[in-house]
Amino acid sequence: MLHDKRLPWLLAAVMAALVSVSCGSSEPAPGPGGGGPPITHSTGCKRGVAYGYHSKADMAALSPAVSWWYNWAHVPDEGVKPDVYKTLGVEYVPMVWGGGGLDSNRAAEIAAEIPDGVNFLLGFNEPNFGEQANMSAAEAAALWPHVEAVADARGLALVSPAVNFCGGSCQETDPFKYLDDFFAACEGCRVDSIGIHIYTACQGDGTNKARWLINHIETYKTRFDKPLWLTEFACDNAGSLAEQKAFLVDALDYLENEPRIARYAWFSGRPDNVANASLLGDDGVLTELGQAYVAAPQTSCE
Repeated sequence: MLHDKRLPWLLAAVMAALVSVSCGSSEPAPGPGGGGPPITHSTGCKRGVAYGYHSKADMAALSPAVSWWYNWAHVPDEGVKPDVYKTLGVEYVPMVWGGGGLDSNRAAEIAAEIPDGVNFLLGFNEPNFGEQANMSAAEAAALWPHVEAVADARGLALVSPAVNFCGGSCQETDPFKYLDDFFAACEGCRVDSIGIHIYTACQGDGTNKARWLINHIETYKTRFDKPLWLTEFACDNAGSLAEQKAFLVDALDYLENEPRIARYAWFSGRPDNVANASLLGDDGVLTELGQAYVAAPQTSCE
């Protein structure tokens, strides 16, 4: 999730974007991105939403174009139980958020509590952030077998810890380095896809407002030879709804047409820490931005 004290990692993000533009063929060769026998499921349509604590009416408003959702938990919200999201044709994706109390017994409990009809499992949420899952790459690797156990028990494809540029209280500021260290410490671990979060400026290069987002993803593509799940993204410095909307439109065009993007999810329904980024206004009512998110063309349904 996005937090205060964003400037240091926003500057780092800009620097990484510049690197991805300038280095060209000097980018690292694709790495394996984790081992272990893969589990694959059809990802269907790419478009989702990162949003918790919402209602049946909210889900119904988003469902014409949103095919999946998650809520940073391994069970759905009380207001959006399986009979709601399944009826609307929206898939729930659970998450093992952090490592607190995670052992073999807790892994078995989580596996039993995940609802039926699930195909994927998201790994730790921003473990490189002190205010999120907050663990070193080595600590995350040591706990990963328990996450694998949850996925194995339910036959789920497994998405890596989701990383982001970090400022303030951090285990690691650089998400690329964090994942490199995680995979080095977790040799033989199963990871089927790479989870990433990206918040960038929305001025782009003057032609494409999502240029910095695209540059980050292009770098992930060269570093990790796995499908990519962009499970949080938005423009971090939108001074107006028009700026955020222009960013969203250009971002969706790229994400829908980039084959390495397996799924993506906007942040969020009603965020209180990203300006002009809400998809929802009143209960079950799309904002202008939400209408654009739902109306944007989809070219990626398998």
